[in-house]
Amino acid sequence: MLVLFISLLVFFLIGMPVAFALGVGSLFALIGDNSLPLVLVPQRMFTALDSWPLMALPLFMLAGALMDRGGISQRVVDFAGACFGFIRGSLGMVTVLASMVFAGISGSSTADTAAVGAILLPAMKDKGYDMRFATALQAAAGAIGPIIPPSIMMILIGYVTDTSVARLFLAGIIPGVLIGIGLMVVSYLHALRGGRAYLAVTKFRLRRVFRTGKIALPGLGLPFIIIIGILSGVFTATEAAVVAVIYGLVVGLFIYKEISIKDLPEIFLKSAETSCKVMFIAATAMLFAWLVTVKHLPMLLGDFLQANVGSKTLFLIFLNFILLLIGMFMESFSAIIVFMPILFPVAASFGINPVHFGIIATVNLAIGYITPPYGATLYVSCGLSGKTIREVTPKVIPIIAAMLIILLIVTYLPETFMWIPNQLGK
Repeated sequence: MLVLFISLLVFFLIGMPVAFALGVGSLFALIGDNSLPLVLVPQRMFTALDSWPLMALPLFMLAGALMDRGGISQRVVDFAGACFGFIRGSLGMVTVLASMVFAGISGSSTADTAAVGAILLPAMKDKGYDMRFATALQAAAGAIGPIIPPSIMMILIGYVTDTSVARLFLAGIIPGVLIGIGLMVVSYLHALRGGRAYLAVTKFRLRRVFRTGKIALPGLGLPFIIIIGILSGVFTATEAAVVAVIYGLVVGLFIYKEISIKDLPEIFLKSAETSCKVMFIAATAMLFAWLVTVKHLPMLLGDFLQANVGSKTLFLIFLNFILLLIGMFMESFSAIIVFMPILFPVAASFGINPVHFGIIATVNLAIGYITPPYGATLYVSCGLSGKTIREVTPKVIPIIAAMLIILLIVTYLPETFMWIPNQLGK
């Protein structure tokens, strides 16, 4: 174990990509341990990818790419504008609502941020919004992507912890909505102090809401099809990903007609490239996780925490602190596969429900998307607005505070969201 962790530390410090650091570090540890043959390296990496639930991950990535290129983002933004355009600071609320809706389609935070931000950040700039706040808000709205189902992050957590992905999807609905409401409140409070730039854009017209909703309906229908299909037992989460791909193709090719046959190879190749990166991380990280488990590190950590922490409440504080710290410095997929096999058995020893644990991990890592120095959606949003991380960071603080309040609710009041999977028997 000492060789493993020293190797990882050195590789991280010299800037080696996480996937390679995990794989090479695990290889060095096996070389130093004569009791384990090196043939385990390819065996464990193959076994890691030989998983039915994990197949959903590249499929949902492809579905998100199809829906993004298929023209749904502009139509969702138009619908959100019709719903909130009459409120002061409405463009901020439109950003949040559109991102929440798009999260239910793509399942990816960076795709959510890029698709919605490309439309709304220029609109907010033209209106005279404080672009530092607008950039921070768009990054936070995009971070909702992993929480509202379908969620690529939840698929990975379910795979690593052997937890029902369907239950995780259902449990993520209320936390995602609560974070969205929290961001809207922060946006409105900011607008109250923002001057004339934040005055209402349009008057509320029910006819316009219905008209834009009707146009956006083909895209809006996908999350409902996925959730209803899983609840009714028509298909599993992995099969739902296949349905999402077919749905995205039909909408893009035949309904909105913004994708042509000649666009498909580019979309497929780009999705395959992104999927390969994630799957390679999964393969090497699962090798690392297996090695850590074989050496009984989770059991040793659990015994230590049981002896020194003692209570479930204190452990939850420790868990949130660790996950927030990890989210600040590490890419979420790597963090899940590296740390979940260590933390999950410890959480189980304190009697924490696996779905509850999964939602806590998801919300923490989602907050990590907007916290420097990693801040994946923050970097995407800054790239779209032209602002620097240094400029935007002060405006991120009140947004993070709102998200932390929801995290506390998720952590200590699980009945607020666990009743959905419990009532539906999933």
